[in-house]
Amino acid sequence: MNAISGAVIGALIGFISAFGFIRTNSKKSQWGMLIPIITPITTIIGAVSGGRIGYNIERSAKIDRSLGIDRIRYNHFKVGRFWQSESTWQDCKGCHHVLKTLKGSQNTVSYLDGTLVLNHGNSASSVNVTKFHHSARNETFKRLRERNGEEYLKHLNSTR
Repeated sequence: MNAISGAVIGALIGFISAFGFIRTNSKKSQWGMLIPIITPITTIIGAVSGGRIGYNIERSAKIDRSLGIDRIRYNHFKVGRFWQSESTWQDCKGCHHVLKTLKGSQNTVSYLDGTLVLNHGNSASSVNVTKFHHSARNETFKRLRERNGEEYLKHLNSTR
């Protein structure tokens, strides 16, 4: 659906931009001759570009849904003297994932399912742990989308 609405919006922008293009690049006496040529070209280019952008947005949303990123639960709490942040989610295959950001032996670190993801530095205040967890979460999701996005998208489409 995003591809269709993107194509319609792109066609409209392409149609409007044709008049701006003609106005800036030609004399007034040539406008009548150029409008029937330039307008369809820019409308088609705009529709194709808008459709492609809409398709990519829709595909990205499906990958996020299949990876479970759209249903993430976030907790921020104190363990002893130090703060800890935790995000949990479940993907379409039923795997449960946990991303934790906590004070390690010397530095604040982030773990995804027990595997070290990022080493953030030595500050473990509430604000910094939240900021570090947010950056680790964005980096983790980026890696998951790149590495597993196609596989999970195929799995989501095959179960329907």
